[in-house]
Order: sequence, then C-alpha cells, then structure tokens
Amino acid sequence: MTLAQELKTYLETSGESQRALSLRAGLNAKAVADILNIPGLRPRHTTLVALSIATGRDFLSLGKEPPRTYADLIANAQVEGDTSLVSKLKWLCRNAGWTPELKVACKQDVIGFFDRNGPASVNLTKGSFATYRSALVKAVAGGQSRQRQRRIDDIGGIYGDAYKAIQASDLPTSSKVASGPFLVFLHDANIDPSSISTDTLADYYRHRVEASSKGEDRCKKHVCEITTLLGKLSAHADLSRFGFVAADHPFQDSRDKFGVDEALIAPLLAEFETRVAPWATGKMSRDGQSRSEFIASLDALEAPVSDKKARLRNAKKDRLKKPGKSNRNTVPAVAADAGFLIGKDCWSASTLDRRRGYVKSMAKAIIAATDVVPETLEELTDPEFLEVGAEALADSNKSDYPSGYVAGVLKSMRKIAAGYISRSSEDLKDIADLIRLHDTGISGIAPRNKAKLQQFTETRVTGTVRLSGSIIAAVNDEVDRRRTAHKARSGTLPAKIDVMDAELIRDVMAALAHDILMSRAPRSDNVLRARLDWMSWHGDVVRLTVPAAEVKLRGKGDADLPILLSENTSRLLRKYLENLRPRILKPGDKQNPYLFPSQGKEAIDTHYNTLLKRVTRLLAKHVGVQIHPHLYRHLIGWIWLKDCSDHLPKVQRLLGHKNLQTTLDCHAELDEDLLLDEWQEKLNEKFAGNSSKPNTKGRFE
Repeated sequence: MTLAQELKTYLETSGESQRALSLRAGLNAKAVADILNIPGLRPRHTTLVALSIATGRDFLSLGKEPPRTYADLIANAQVEGDTSLVSKLKWLCRNAGWTPELKVACKQDVIGFFDRNGPASVNLTKGSFATYRSALVKAVAGGQSRQRQRRIDDIGGIYGDAYKAIQASDLPTSSKVASGPFLVFLHDANIDPSSISTDTLADYYRHRVEASSKGEDRCKKHVCEITTLLGKLSAHADLSRFGFVAADHPFQDSRDKFGVDEALIAPLLAEFETRVAPWATGKMSRDGQSRSEFIASLDALEAPVSDKKARLRNAKKDRLKKPGKSNRNTVPAVAADAGFLIGKDCWSASTLDRRRGYVKSMAKAIIAATDVVPETLEELTDPEFLEVGAEALADSNKSDYPSGYVAGVLKSMRKIAAGYISRSSEDLKDIADLIRLHDTGISGIAPRNKAKLQQFTETRVTGTVRLSGSIIAAVNDEVDRRRTAHKARSGTLPAKIDVMDAELIRDVMAALAHDILMSRAPRSDNVLRARLDWMSWHGDVVRLTVPAAEVKLRGKGDADLPILLSENTSRLLRKYLENLRPRILKPGDKQNPYLFPSQGKEAIDTHYNTLLKRVTRLLAKHVGVQIHPHLYRHLIGWIWLKDCSDHLPKVQRLLGHKNLQTTLDCHAELDEDLLLDEWQEKLNEKFAGNSSKPNTKGRFE
C-alpha cells in the first residue's frame, strides 16, 4: 500500500479532515493535502515521523530503505577513504546546526540549506559554494553518479519546432529559458500540446523535484512560470498554431494557510469596508452617522446667536474648507461619546490595511476549524468565536520562535469589539483573557529577529557598513562590461551613463537608501517617502530633515528629525540627482516630489514602494543575512552597544526614542553572548595569572 493510500484509509476510518491531521501532527496545514493531491515529492522523514505519531500508524515502514543519518554517511565516506566528502558532511552539519548522529539525511533539507544561505553567509567563494552544494546533494541523494540529462537540443518533432519558434518570438527571456525543460518533459512523456492539464503540471512538478537539485519552492515557482507560459502560448498570434492549451497550476495560494473560499467571508469584508473603515478613519460614527450630519445636529441644538456671531462662525467654517486647513477642531469632544474616533485614535491607512488582514485571517481560521461561517463582525468578535479562531491561528503559525501574531490579531479584534460593536464589559474581559493566554510575554526584539541580528559577526558588520560601496562597485563592473561588449560589437566606446538601464539605477537608489538607514536609522516610511524639498546642502554635505509630523510619535511642536549624510554619500546623491534620477522617471512624472520616484507598475507621482526590499536583497547577497528593513534600527543600536554598553543614552538619541526605557526594552537582552564573552575574558585573565598552568598542548599526557 502506498503512503497516499494509507493516509486516505486512515482519514476515511477516523473521519478526521486533512487540515486537522496536518495541524495535530505539527505540520503545515496543507501537508496531508499535498501528499494526497499532488503526486510530487516523497515526504521528508520528519514528516513521516510526525504523521506516524499523530495517527498511530507506521508510515516509515512504507519507505524502501531505513533512514540514514549523517553519521552513517560520514562513516561510509571514511570507509571509502573519501576525506573530502567527510569534511564537507561535517561542515554541513556544523553550519546547519544538525547533530550527525540524530539528523536523518534528506536531499530536500540539504537543498533547503543552500537555498536559504548564500556564499557570503557561510564564508565560501561562489565557486566553492557551488561545489559544496553539488557534492552534498549527490551524497545525500544516494551517491549515484549523475548522467547528462536530456536537453532541448536532443529532441525534434513538434516540441523541437515549438522551442525554436519560442526563442524567435517576443516572449520574455525568462519564458524562453523556462520552456526548454518543460518541452523535453512533454516529449519524453508523449503528451500532446492539446492534452496538457493541471495533472500534467503536477507530474512535471514531481519530475522536477526528483530529478533536479533545486528545492521544492524553486520547483514550484518554475511550474507556476510554466503555467503563465502556457497561457501566452495558447493566445500568441505566432505560436497558437502548435495547439498549446492553458492550464491551472496544481498549487493553492501559499498566502492562504486555510484554503477558505473568499466568497464565504464576502459579507464580513463588505461590512468592514462600508462601516468599520469609515468609523476607524473618523469619517463616520459606529452607528453610521457622518461627521457632517453630526455637526449639523449639534448646530440645530445650539441656542440662537446674534447676527455677527453667526457670520463669524460661517466665516470660520469657510476658512477651514480651504486646502491645507484641518477641520479636526470643528468636532467638539462630545463626538467621542457619539461613537466617533477623533485625533490620534483614528487608524492610519497602514493600520487599517493590517487590521483588515487580521479580520480575514481570524474568519478563515474559524471556518477551517469548525465549518461555521461568521457573517458579521458582531459574530466574529464573540469571545467563543475568537477562542476557536485563536487556537487555529496558533496551530497554523507554529515555528521555532515564539510569535506575537495571534495576540496581535486578538488585540485588533478587541478594538473593534469595544469601539465599533460596543460589546459588554464581560465580553471584553473574556477577550482580554484570551490575549493574555496567547501573549508570548516578550518585550523588545522578538526572538526570531534577535537570532537574525546575532548572525552579524564582526566581518558581516563591516560588510554591512560598506554595503553601498559594494553595490556601487558591482554597478561599475557591469557598466564596464557593457561598454567593452558594445565596443567589441560597434567599434565605439559609449559613455557610462548610456549603458545604465533602470535595473542598475535602482541599485544606485538602493545604495543611497542603505546609507540613509545607516546614518540615523529612520523608520522605513521616512526613507521611502523622503522628498526632494527635505534636502538642504551645506557645502558638500547634504542634510535630510524629516518633518516632525512625518515621524512616529512626534507631532506639531516637536523637533524635526535631521539625518546628516556623509561626504561620500552626498557625492553619490548629487550624481544621482543630476544624472540618474531624470532617466528613471516615468513619462509624465517630471513633477514627482519624492527622492526615490515610483518604478514598475506603481502610479506616477508616488514613491518607489519596494525599494527597501531591494536593499535587504542586496544585503543578503553581499553580507549573507536576510533581514526586514525595520531591523536596521535594531542593528545599528546593537552594533554600538556591542562596542560598549555605556553607549545606551547615545543609542537612545540616535534612534529617536523619547525615553531611555524604550531603548532598554529593545536592547536589554539582545545578545547574551556579549555577557558570556566578558565572563570568558575574566576567566582568561584569571587563567593567565595562575603560575601553575595546566597542560595546554591540546593532548593528554
């Protein structure tokens, strides 16, 4: 009996759902569904162990051979005298944090390790990194010598002709490259272009995972690219003659952990958009009354006034209607009693978007766990509903690090329950108890982020500080390569600026954004939305001044946030403004006010919204650590405090914290290794002062 058949038999006899079994086994919510529905990769050993424990059935016995540990692989390599492989296997276990005697060898684990890490993160050159990957994947996969796989130029017939036509077409280069392996697969499987289906793509996914050295995620991405390619081939004027048909890929949306149909929560989301959003932004009361209606009702209650006072009030209203004037003071304090949010209680656009996502997650979690659909926000914020949803969310978000996500969702639900629904005090107390139950109790930096920051060794810190230089050096190398290639083709050497395309200019933008982050650690939004009129030049140095109103927790009357850039950064910024920024502007966007104008499909007159993702991608490439942009703030504080804990007040001022306690909460327990290092130094001092030194030759005598 196959694994899928055994699983299906268990589910039919137990009545348990696929998702429930996955979560109970501590796996991804779709783990069992993937095994049953996608004829893809054989599950990992850890997956089989988890399912065996959860069901009481021995899924491991369905395998063809007993699992091998890395200790077994090392022992076999030692017997064969392959000292190079022994060294590489030990290196892998050391860098991946695996115990050789306990860790079962799994090809996908090895691929996953190399996909998560780059050469810089493991201190290898690019060539050595590729060598290690190839050797270790081969060793863990079974050690068989690889034969050359069939390539597209090995086949003919309709797929050979189709490949030539695709290469000569106007399709994107990525589509042309991706098409080859898929066409070979279709040829070898004897599948007609008109017979391609979702099952075909599922079979191709299985083939890619088993035959290639790529990870599951990379293979899944490739199959999704093929899905897009099929749609283009079926509709392309010059390629439709081959008879390709469009087909859906076999994967569910990876962002949807519960696989719940959006149509089920449509009424709930409609209420959020039409009632909660206007209430949360202060435009409407919780009862649906608009601000203008509320003001009119107040005016109707006022006692008659003199003609002069009436004209005075009308003039004041007209003045506040002018552009740039705020009418927030026209609503008296009684607006809060009428169900309006006022002042800082109103939600920002980003807060509204985040809490909309929380509502969707909570609703889908409840549906997935119980098949009960909450149709209104009153139902959704019922403590009994929230209790079920919170448990489902907690199960689906299990990881190696504690997360405050569930508590964050519940806190948002409580705000809606209290402010919009006006639930009873007993209900609000029950929700507060749920929050405490799921609260991790972590203050300051989350453990996941702390682990990220601890990857910044002295070498990586230096690489981070010098990142903009590394980026610009790579840009210059590519510019030189393009100029040389152009001269070889045409005999003329073009100007540097003429060979710089949008991608290279965006790398320059990323270098500047990195330097701004390192100069003062402003929040991400202040970098993305930096405006040209925030800059002032002082000789050869530029100062970027963020208005207080744009800085978190600052407002009218507070000091602005100055960011002083270095001479090198200022010099690069001047070149960017004079020569590169005009070339990166979209047609019709000459009046764009932002330092980093919109790119790609973003609307004109806006900022480059994904710039910091590019920054962190380049940081991972050159330094070897993948972080979220906000971690720049903690990284800078950590670098300075690592040098000396007495810098705490300076870190407070640099990061713009209003009080020292905030800085302490963020960095007090950031790196326990710092304390251990200090204690080890103390031990070494004591050891050095001991006249009767023990044997230090590294061997027993």
